[in-house]
Amino acid sequence: MEGEMRYLIKDLSKMTGVKGFTIRKWQERYSIFQPQMANNGYWYYSNEDYTVLSKIVKLLESGERISNIAAIGRDNLLKLKNEAGYSDYERQLLHWVMEGNFSAIEKEFEAKVSSMSFKDFIRNHAEHMVILVGRAWQDGLITVAEENSLTKWLFGYIRNKASQFETDKRPIWLVSVFPGDPHELGALLHYAVLKSKKIPAKFVGSIPMEHLVKELIKTDYKIVSLSMALAQPLPKIEKVKNALLKKSQVKKVYFGGRGYKLAKYGICRER
Repeated sequence: MEGEMRYLIKDLSKMTGVKGFTIRKWQERYSIFQPQMANNGYWYYSNEDYTVLSKIVKLLESGERISNIAAIGRDNLLKLKNEAGYSDYERQLLHWVMEGNFSAIEKEFEAKVSSMSFKDFIRNHAEHMVILVGRAWQDGLITVAEENSLTKWLFGYIRNKASQFETDKRPIWLVSVFPGDPHELGALLHYAVLKSKKIPAKFVGSIPMEHLVKELIKTDYKIVSLSMALAQPLPKIEKVKNALLKKSQVKKVYFGGRGYKLAKYGICRER
């Protein structure tokens, strides 16, 4: 997370898979969230609201009923820590994150990089680290600031590692983020894997749709990949895909990430 984020109810729904009307129903029945109305008339939810909702989802998945979860209370849900299911190795990594000891994490990563292919390192360790800190934040083991610090460090580390595979060939594969989604790390990991496979690729991160189209039509891109951390309606995903195919010369548009999986499999939760 970047600082104190504010979310519309549709954002919470995209990030957790819980339908918007379900969130409203829980709020009306249990007053467990604390949205604030902005000057534009929209209700915005905080990082804490997202944390509460994430913990509700976890407890629902363990078999608890929403009425019993709500009875725990907002403050106690925020304090609730789930330390189960973490290996000793994962606990050590999280300890370094909490200490801000990125030199220790880098040393560990360098040992992993030297023992396997870069592609395997990205898929087996870098991606695992991203998932681990996100899970630990939702479980109350690390703070938003600690998660954010690790994300920024990891972004720089992976970007630097990917630079060793630079080539003079014009990029044929553009790696970006689904328009409106601010989370770039997943796209960067995908870009790094492409570079390690000697595929001429370019990473542009999160940019508006119009700028994405301009980038695609100015050179000989054949493929574009869009990473999604937030789920989007399938018709919207299809609309973006068709627009990119129509307005540029690309032959294929790929989607990936947690948000795409949520959208593709229609995950929603209501108990």
